[in-house]
Amino acid sequence: MTTVVQLSDLHLGRPDPEGRAARAVAGVRSLDPAPDVVVVTGDLADHGDPAAYAGAAALLAGLDALHVPGNHDDRVAMAAAVGPVGDRLHRVGGSTVVLLDTLVPGAPHGALSEGAVALLTEAVRDPAPLLVALHHPPVALGHPVLDGIRLRDPGPLEMLLAARSDPTLVVCGHVHTPLATTFAGHPLVVAPSVAPALRWPDVPGAGDSDPVPAPGGVLHVLGDGPPRSRFLNWPV
Repeated sequence: MTTVVQLSDLHLGRPDPEGRAARAVAGVRSLDPAPDVVVVTGDLADHGDPAAYAGAAALLAGLDALHVPGNHDDRVAMAAAVGPVGDRLHRVGGSTVVLLDTLVPGAPHGALSEGAVALLTEAVRDPAPLLVALHHPPVALGHPVLDGIRLRDPGPLEMLLAARSDPTLVVCGHVHTPLATTFAGHPLVVAPSVAPALRWPDVPGAGDSDPVPAPGGVLHVLGDGPPRSRFLNWPV
């Protein structure tokens, strides 16, 4: 059995008067037993500022977190502070974690590289439980703005995963809202954000931001039957 904690959309570098990021990371550190791996699915920084990544490295020190960049990130500055961020594969606890870099510099939407498709082509042949992590959702989720800046051309990803019958879980961020659906016949889980949530059209209030939901994350379990996910939150 493999346990994976997912954090997403910390947006370090923007004002955080309530200490949302520190609260979330402290919550991860308090889990007992500790997860086998921590995955951060993008937008670690708000503006790609090297100082924000230095702060992230200090905040996450000792967790050995795996990162993929989001549309707010700077790939070079992020990698310099927290380590590899490109397409890669990580094996832990009998499971496989594939990390896909969907960042398109200067654009809010995401895209897969040829290298990402090649990496996943190899990974799906392994019957071990598989978690695929990326920042941008590969399907529309019902938000009038975010649906326009999701992953472009998810066809190759969908084709590879649809042909796989072994346990598979796809996880992403970008939406700042906990959501669950399916993609290519497998569960797709969108993590809540550490930074304030986005306001959805049916939520009363003014502005695009909704600071009411607590910073959150997800605990995923692989290798003990079908993948399962439990949403976490750490009130401020």
